[in-house]
Amino acid sequence: MRIRLKLAILFTAATLVLLAGAGLLFLTSLRSGLQSSVDNSLRSRADEVIAQLGDSSDGLGRSGTALHLADNSYGQVLTTSGVVVQGTDGAGSAPLLSPRQAAAAASGTHHFDATLTLGRSVPPTTGTTSSGTAPAGTAPAGTTAGPLPARGEELRVLSAPTGQAGLVVAVAASQDVVDEALERAAKQLLLVGLLVLMVAGPGSWLLARGALRPVDRMRAQAAELEASDAGGGLTVPGTRDEISRLAQTFNGLLGRVHEAYRHERAFVADAGHELRTPLTVLRGELELAQRPGRTRAQLAETVEVAAAETERLIRLAEDLLVLAREDSEVPTRIERFDLAELLTAAVAAVSSAAADRRISVVLDHCEVSEVWGSADRLRQAVDNVLVNALHFSPDGGVVSVRGGRMGSMVEVVVIDEGPGFPPDFLPVAFERFRRADPARNRQVGGSGLGLAIVAGIMRAHRGSATATNLPTGPGARVSLLWPSIPGPASEARASRPGGD
Repeated sequence: MRIRLKLAILFTAATLVLLAGAGLLFLTSLRSGLQSSVDNSLRSRADEVIAQLGDSSDGLGRSGTALHLADNSYGQVLTTSGVVVQGTDGAGSAPLLSPRQAAAAASGTHHFDATLTLGRSVPPTTGTTSSGTAPAGTAPAGTTAGPLPARGEELRVLSAPTGQAGLVVAVAASQDVVDEALERAAKQLLLVGLLVLMVAGPGSWLLARGALRPVDRMRAQAAELEASDAGGGLTVPGTRDEISRLAQTFNGLLGRVHEAYRHERAFVADAGHELRTPLTVLRGELELAQRPGRTRAQLAETVEVAAAETERLIRLAEDLLVLAREDSEVPTRIERFDLAELLTAAVAAVSSAAADRRISVVLDHCEVSEVWGSADRLRQAVDNVLVNALHFSPDGGVVSVRGGRMGSMVEVVVIDEGPGFPPDFLPVAFERFRRADPARNRQVGGSGLGLAIVAGIMRAHRGSATATNLPTGPGARVSLLWPSIPGPASEARASRPGGD
C-alpha cells in the first residue's frame, strides 16, 4: 500500500473519530441543556398548581374547578399515599406518582423520567359544569366530549410538597420536544459529518500526493543516476522541510559516492600507468634475450635488468595492497610499544644507505616511551618518511627525527635539509601517485605511493600526517600525529589475537 493511501486512510479515520467524539459531546451537552430547561419549566408549573389549591381546609380548590396548566403539561395533587385528589384536564385518573414516590415528595423536590398511559380529554363544546369536581381524567358533567384514546408517553416528572399537610404536587411534561430536538440535531450532525468525510478523504489523498511528489521526483532521478554522474545529485525542493533536508543528505551521500568513484578510477588508471612501465621494460629485455647471437654477458645484463624491474613490480604491488588495506580497516593489531626503540631501529635501518651520501640521520630526542598503536604499521610510516627525506636531502646533509607529545596526541617529526616541497605540491603531497616532479625518471624516483601509504596508516590510527616547508630556510618537515590512548574500535581490535 502506498504511503499516500495510508496517510489518506489514517487522516480520514482520525477525522471520523474526532467528528464522532465532537458529535457525541455536542448531543450530550444539548440534552443536558434541554433537560435543564424542562426541569425549570416544571418547577414553574408546580408553583402554579400550588397557587391554585386555594385556602380551603381540605386542601382543595374552589368547588367545581380543575387545575389549569399549559397544553403540554400535566399536573396532579396527590396524598402522600398516592391517591389523586385533583388534576389537570388530560392528566387522567392514573396517578403520576407511586405511593413510594408520593411519600418521598413530602420531604423535598424530585425529578425523574416515567412512561405512563394517560387518557386525554378534549375541552367541552357547550354548557358549563355543575358545582363539584369531576373525576380526574374525565370531562365535567354536561360536556359532549369524552377522553381521547389512551397512549404511552415519555414524561419528565417533578414531585414536590405543597406546603399543606398530607398533600404533594406532581407535574409532568412530554419529552417529545427534547427527543425531537436531539433527533433533528443528530441528523444534521450526521449530514455535516458525511460532507466533511467526503471532503477529508480525497483532500487528504491529494495533500499527501502533493507532499510526496518531490519524493517521487527524487526517486526517478536516483533511478537514472549512474556512478559516473552521481555528483550532479538530486533536485532539492524549495520547501525547507524534512523532504528538502532528506534531498540534501542524499546529495551529500551521492557526492561522496561520486568522489570515491572518481578516486577509484584515477587509482586504477594511475596503477595501470605505473605497472605499464616495468612491464614494457621486461618485455623489451625478454625480446632482446630471444635474439640469436646474444653473448653471455649480454644475457646476464638482460637478466639483471629484468630482475630489477620484477623487484619494482613487487614493491608496487605491495604498496597497492597496503593502500587497499589501510583504506578498508583499522590496524590489525593494537599494542603498547616503546616509541624510542621504534625510532632508534628506524634510524639504524636507513643509516647504511645514508652513509653512502654522507647524510647524517640522527634521533634528536624522544620525550615519550610507551605508546599505543600498531608498531609494524607505524614503523612502515616512519620508514617511508625517512626514505623520502633521504631522497631529497643534499649530500652531507642532516635528517633529524624527534618524538614527543602534543596534548593528548603522540607526534613524530622528520626534518630534512633538502629543497623542500613545491608550494603547489603541498596540498596533494599525501595523495596517491603524486610526485613533486612528475617528469622525473621513474627508474630514479618512486611510484608516488610512499606518502599516500603514510597518510593511510595515520588515518587508520585516527591521526593525521602533514607536510610543510621550514620557514627559516631550505628543508621540509613531515609530522605524524595520532592519539596516545586507543579508541573504542582500536581497543576492540586489540583484544583479538593475531596480526599480520
